[in-house]
Amino acid sequence: MKWVSFIPANYRRTVIRAAQKDSEPVYLSGETGSGKSAIARWIHSNSPRGAQPLVVFAPGDELAVRVREAGDGSLVIQDLERFSDSDRTGIAKLIRSRSLPDPDRDGVRTMVRARLIAMGEEKLDDFSSFRPLFKEFQIHLPSLSERGAEFDDIVQSLLIEMAHELKRDHVREISPKALESLRSHPWRASLRELRNILRYGILRTKTSLIEDAHLPNLKDPTGILLESRDGFRRVEEDLTRKSNTDTA
Repeated sequence: MKWVSFIPANYRRTVIRAAQKDSEPVYLSGETGSGKSAIARWIHSNSPRGAQPLVVFAPGDELAVRVREAGDGSLVIQDLERFSDSDRTGIAKLIRSRSLPDPDRDGVRTMVRARLIAMGEEKLDDFSSFRPLFKEFQIHLPSLSERGAEFDDIVQSLLIEMAHELKRDHVREISPKALESLRSHPWRASLRELRNILRYGILRTKTSLIEDAHLPNLKDPTGILLESRDGFRRVEEDLTRKSNTDTA
């Protein structure tokens, strides 16, 4: 069982139980980039359904189609707050009854086999109609600026992960000054932003150590560090090309 280091310490037992109890619905909350999708994947992969499909259902998708694609796997309901009121009503009924209307038979509902994982930015308050539907598993992911004592471990773990992903496993350390720059950074997109910053540093250093000078401009007004992996890809390709030229 490969652990995800950025799961908050106070929720780690809950996340493990969520993987084990694979028929119970899960609600993950947290701001953009906080790692909700990564934890949803971890729960699915480490559950008895891990060999089955993991399918994302987002606003604008056809629910019945996504449920069919998920089969005996997991259906991740993305951005719950962005669905229309009528769609949210349908989603609530799906979670409550684990069934969908049969398109070929009026008044008949078909059982849904997939495990249901919903995600949103906000915690479910006491007045939310969804709160009773997630009785056992409501997991909130704080922003990086709220992670305090866990922050250094998160950086080190993601550094190793990003270096391996970029095939630069020799990059293993970050200098105290660079780490202090990250600690004082006003995080806008949490883990997504941190991953991009570490990729940037890994591609710029020529040793095993990321120094402060290897980090990008943390006050970058263009917002490039907020981008997803795909959005950051052009910057990454340019850095890789320059790094390969310098070492040729």
